[in-house]
Amino acid sequence: MTGAPAEMILVIGNLDAWERHGRRAPDLDGFRFARFDEIDAGLLAEVAPGMVLSWLVDDGHDAVDIARRLAELGFAGRYRALAPDLPNVAAIVEEVREVAPDLDFDLFRVSPGI
Repeated sequence: MTGAPAEMILVIGNLDAWERHGRRAPDLDGFRFARFDEIDAGLLAEVAPGMVLSWLVDDGHDAVDIARRLAELGFAGRYRALAPDLPNVAAIVEEVREVAPDLDFDLFRVSPGI
């Protein structure tokens, strides 16, 4: 018996850059990596992500930039950003939700080196 296909997670970031910074890239089915400049309607249609994941700030862009691009393309699903423990998470979440109110946005706090 086969189950439902796994939900795809679109990870925004350069895989080489992630590994250069000591971050382990998942070696699992269901993950697709793309650079910020590759986010377009075709990519979203191809991947059909159940979730988009990125670092809060990475490689010349941040979560606000990604959220804005996703909203412009009509993506209204889950978007999660990874960040170290920050002093005012609520303000960051609010800023992202202001530029993309239809996104389900939140932060995942991670330990350094993850």
